[in-house]
Amino acid sequence: MKTTSLALVLLLAARLSASAITDLGAPTEHTPYDRFLNPVKQVLNTMHGQGASMDKVSALVRQGRNFRYAHIEPYCPAAPRETAARQCGDCKDKALWLMDQMQDPSTRFVIGKLARGASVSHAWVMWQHEGQWWILDCTMLSHPVLADKVGSNEYVPLYSYSRNAEFRHSDKAGLTASVATKTQSPVAATSRFAAN
Repeated sequence: MKTTSLALVLLLAARLSASAITDLGAPTEHTPYDRFLNPVKQVLNTMHGQGASMDKVSALVRQGRNFRYAHIEPYCPAAPRETAARQCGDCKDKALWLMDQMQDPSTRFVIGKLARGASVSHAWVMWQHEGQWWILDCTMLSHPVLADKVGSNEYVPLYSYSRNAEFRHSDKAGLTASVATKTQSPVAATSRFAAN
């Protein structure tokens, strides 16, 4: 009996510590980016899939990683069909394209910082799969990365958007970041997960 109780306590502690690592944010009424995210809202409203498989998602991340990086519009993401036709885009374009291809309602479009203290914003996808959160970043990564494996100074979410809500995250370093310019891109940043 004591062994079973101890095992349950350890399992619960492990689950609580894992969920504490991944900042899922708190619901909010609005964000500073709302007026720019009509394409994101359109994609989120079309998601009625049953959930994507890890194999499908991994293949899509690799495909998006092969798209050329081009910074076109500083705040508003391109429609996924435009990104696919050009086979290029910046982080927000690639993240939105990925979400559109996945059609998985458990995804979130994230705006944040690739590294704490970064001066430019970055966009990626958070995806819940089999009870775990994954970071999907077609700009920097060629494979999904478990969110719990990312250090507290990497992939710092500021705001995220799901099909039913918007979230403000608890970054103490600041809640806005400037966008990348044509001469300054998040691709120049390095990450220990960026191996191809």
